[in-house]
Amino acid sequence: MRNKAFTLIELLVVIAIIAILAAILFPVFAQAKAAAKKTQSLSNVKQIGLGTLIYITDNDDIFPMGSNACWWQPQDGGWTYYILPYLKSEPILVSPGDPKSTATWPSWMVGIQGAINISYAGNGFMKWDGAGWGMYGVIGMNQKDTQVRADGTTCSGWMSKGVTNQSEVGQVAATIMFAERYGSYPIFGPSNFFTGINWWDWVGTGGLVPDGATTGSNYNTPRDGTAYLVNGVVFSRNNKNGGMNADWQGKSNVVWVDGHASSVSPLATNPDSVNQPSKNLWDIARPE
Repeated sequence: MRNKAFTLIELLVVIAIIAILAAILFPVFAQAKAAAKKTQSLSNVKQIGLGTLIYITDNDDIFPMGSNACWWQPQDGGWTYYILPYLKSEPILVSPGDPKSTATWPSWMVGIQGAINISYAGNGFMKWDGAGWGMYGVIGMNQKDTQVRADGTTCSGWMSKGVTNQSEVGQVAATIMFAERYGSYPIFGPSNFFTGINWWDWVGTGGLVPDGATTGSNYNTPRDGTAYLVNGVVFSRNNKNGGMNADWQGKSNVVWVDGHASSVSPLATNPDSVNQPSKNLWDIARPE
């Protein structure tokens, strides 16, 4: 009777074939998983944008503020608190690719009720407009007017411009409303929006927007492509990208003021703020 068992050589050949197939297929599976996460994140940011547009119709066409003059958002207001009733789902605020780290947060913030990780930040771009510092994004710091709380606490206004009306945005399909920024949280100061400056990075989130400028301006220092540090911790691997996440093969998911969402290279949103200000897609008052 013939022996039907595998020989050692045949077994080794089978193992080698399996190893080759695994080496080929595992990266494909990983890419498919990453693509699925990217798609889910894109859907999330689109829903946040659509929820904001619905809110605007109920708010005299004015975008929600990122933070009021008094910084404590649960009491003083912030976009997450205004928009969440229109989203009906808190998990929408989190990207499946976000590691949900609190490493850059100030230690006193970690563990506070309401300080949860969210993955998207509003466009609260600030710039000097001749009269002072104004908010020329759409969802940012509303510190134009002095705020007085019910308990009498007063927070002084100092900015030249606060909230943004939808009619102020001339290029709605090419102006950012929200972008991916891991490490955000919805509770204190500019923790859930980009300011375009790094004055308040100590709150634990990177305020800088992307900028590929090679020359400086009165509020811009050219970046060298090294890591962007917040509280001594790497916030993003390339400081030219500012605080934007770029983990989707170098791209980030954003939603635009007209409500459509897409994946873009961070630097494509602001390739050179000094020499090409018309291409700064964060600035509602950019030149045509």
